[in-house]
Amino acid sequence: MDCLTHTRLSFFLLLTAISLGNLQAATPHASNKPSQAPGGGPITFRSPLAKAFVVPQRLPGVDFPIQQRRQLTYAGRLNIATDPKQTAEAFFWMIPADNARGSKHVTMWINGLHACSSLYGAFRGSSPITMSLDGGKPVKNPYSWTRSSNVIYLDVLPKVGFTRGTYSVKGSSDVGVLVVNFLKSFLKVFPEMNGLNLFLAGYSLSGTYASYAAQKIYAQQSQLGLKLQGMLLMNALIAASDFQMYAATTKFVTENNDVFKFDAAKLQKLLATDKQCGFSEYLKKFLTYPPSGHFPEITKALDPSNPPWFTPDCMNLYSQMYMGAPRDLNLWNIHDPASADTNYTRFNYPGRADVQKAFNLAGVQPWSFCSQFTNIFPNDDDSGLATEILPDVIRRSKRVVIMHGEWDATLPVEGTRLAIQNVTWAGKQGFQKPLTTNLIVAGKQSGKYQSERGLTFVQVAKSGAMVAHDQGQVALTVLDYLLGNIGILAYPVSSILSNRLHDESPS
Repeated sequence: MDCLTHTRLSFFLLLTAISLGNLQAATPHASNKPSQAPGGGPITFRSPLAKAFVVPQRLPGVDFPIQQRRQLTYAGRLNIATDPKQTAEAFFWMIPADNARGSKHVTMWINGLHACSSLYGAFRGSSPITMSLDGGKPVKNPYSWTRSSNVIYLDVLPKVGFTRGTYSVKGSSDVGVLVVNFLKSFLKVFPEMNGLNLFLAGYSLSGTYASYAAQKIYAQQSQLGLKLQGMLLMNALIAASDFQMYAATTKFVTENNDVFKFDAAKLQKLLATDKQCGFSEYLKKFLTYPPSGHFPEITKALDPSNPPWFTPDCMNLYSQMYMGAPRDLNLWNIHDPASADTNYTRFNYPGRADVQKAFNLAGVQPWSFCSQFTNIFPNDDDSGLATEILPDVIRRSKRVVIMHGEWDATLPVEGTRLAIQNVTWAGKQGFQKPLTTNLIVAGKQSGKYQSERGLTFVQVAKSGAMVAHDQGQVALTVLDYLLGNIGILAYPVSSILSNRLHDESPS
């Protein structure tokens, strides 16, 4: 078995399996209000503890400052241990907002994919610096999330990115506890952040991590100076694979066979398996608005001798898509082969010694963009699905947004829509109206969205899993909606946002 085949098969098995200390220094008094520079500028930090985390204004290999106004960014490790005898340190990179308007908010990006560093999200679309995977020259990002918010990129999972320690977690619920621990340590170093509005962001499986983090933060809200307001999940795995992956796979492949290039025999085999298992039939029957009731199991696919598991043939359908795709097809964005990184080996910038020094990491640390999922949860994630706790998170939040790029083959968008229709929140199941409202950004049709009872779903056109990279202006617009900076996602508000971005674009 070659490396690519092994990697794709491992990732397929991973998704299937998934679905079924205190700081010692004296701490300055925590202000109840954020501190801003004279004239109402971006937030500034005066804590002596913060000085140890200052990052140079220009990162190695980048010929422009991180922030256009040259304010400082901060990075390093903070204690997240629950047991004082335990060593557990999370890595963070905090980039203050560009302006006073954004200084009211803190958006925290929690890891990425199944066990990957949040720095990928930082350098691939949401921070002020965008890097290519081919080693090209870094460029300024005109749609950096720092235009609208302070942003924290957090690696909290053990053995991921630059986290350090021997701690372990049993499930996503434990990850949520570690996020709370991080925030407590963070506010000791940056007390000026007290009183700000907090928003969480999670991509892929971190949609589950972020959901549990939100639940834990709300449970301890009175102990935190930051006030959680909402959450953004991006191409997130939130439900059982039955609904979110298997039910929509065949339809996705057949509608996009111009890139999958299944020949007649291979396509016929896929269609035959799908018919035998009832996946497309199930999708057609239950993806309705409003839903007809609680969704049953996909009974045709069940193994009668081993329920609730699928029969081997039905279990193999998702693998047929993975293994049957062309070797150079980027499954996370089927129309962007240049960004393919099947083995997670192309993003190596943080591995440079000078970069690690800039991020205040002692010595040279081994770098790997992603860790093995089994390194994080040796016995699988023992927490429930995100859909089990989302209703409570939605109830407590001002806004929760699920954003999904429609060119992602790993999580077909109709599977996510199906999963949402099986969730009951605010007294009703699913969305009552179909996804028909146009998403207009800068005067262009950019997808569709629907918003009901505190939850908004955004389907982004011409984007894969990393919407911030593929459609940066759209992602920033959706973030502004989450933050409450704009009230709707349709014309003319998004065009007004476009004008603001143009007016504020760095020279």
